[in-house]
Amino acid sequence: MPSHPEPDRAAAPRTICLVRLSALGDVVMVAPLIKMLRREWPAARITWVIGKAAHPAVASLARLGVEFVVIDKPRGARDYLALRRRLAGRHFDALLCLQASWRANLVYPCIRARRKIGYGRDRAKDCHAWFVRETLPAAAAGTAHILDGFLQFGEALGGARAAEDYEGAWGLEPPPEARAWADGALPAGPWLAVAPCASKAERDWPASGWAAVAAHAWRAHRLPAVLLGGPAARDAATAAEIRALLPPDCPVTDLTGRTDVPRLLAALERCALLLAPDTGATHIARAFGRPVVGLYAVAPSSRTGPYRRTEYCVDKFVEAVALVHGAGSAKARRGARVHDPRAMGLIGTEEVSAALDAAAAAAAASSAVQFKSA
Repeated sequence: MPSHPEPDRAAAPRTICLVRLSALGDVVMVAPLIKMLRREWPAARITWVIGKAAHPAVASLARLGVEFVVIDKPRGARDYLALRRRLAGRHFDALLCLQASWRANLVYPCIRARRKIGYGRDRAKDCHAWFVRETLPAAAAGTAHILDGFLQFGEALGGARAAEDYEGAWGLEPPPEARAWADGALPAGPWLAVAPCASKAERDWPASGWAAVAAHAWRAHRLPAVLLGGPAARDAATAAEIRALLPPDCPVTDLTGRTDVPRLLAALERCALLLAPDTGATHIARAFGRPVVGLYAVAPSSRTGPYRRTEYCVDKFVEAVALVHGAGSAKARRGARVHDPRAMGLIGTEEVSAALDAAAAAAAASSAVQFKSA
């Protein structure tokens, strides 16, 4: 590994570049780090190299003085050389390497910076260490949250995290056209957002479960369901199955395939609460302060759930590890995943309905719109 001169870590950074290309939920969770950097170094120039697909989720952070360098997913040497030419002549005080994957790791040599900070061995992969000059200390033992890891980068620059970085608004805003769409597409009054499909099918829950909990939300709290999802065939098939399983007296609005990222922001900004598995929608809802009834078994909610708001989550990760790998398995360590279709089947509808009852009560208590109890 090449050696580099020791940087002056006491110097306040004037120019900061960070790289996080994807995925949607992880990009959203970078927002508190942006708030931290802006609070600690108000005059610093912040540049974010980001993927085109995820950029709309955080585009509003330009209001905080963030310059976005939006790129297509790099697919070969030509794409990396194009980025290098695009940033030619620029030299940053610090580069925050927030993603440890081959695609992201190959971005880092394209960016000139006095300090290049990345993950330590506990979180690095794909030879990440070869592309950075400094590494973060190991995360807290157990299941440190992904967002905590992002905030560590600000601490590595000499900053200190504060509750105001992640409590309250994260600075995300849907564009005006998405809000205009929401005016006509969403129900009046409080409603339940249901985003049933994660990016990977192993994190999905059976359609029968979603339908049962949505029916309970209507009958117990008069919360009509709004189905949210992307254009993929799996999303469409799941939404159709949920609609078919819902009792005739339970209203549902199906926006599957009609909610691109800006519209997803506009919808989750207005929902009373969100019901979802481990997916990017949970972090958007968290950014807007909406209660999340999250379903977790493939990974622990303490690591990938709504940041510091997992009180309404149903978490079967420990049980899933025991089922698949045996009780006491080391697979339960931080970063482990349970890649088994049986994992999500451990979650029962009754416990999800109970979590929804608690979340609905909290939402009603804090909402200007009174819920109608059955």
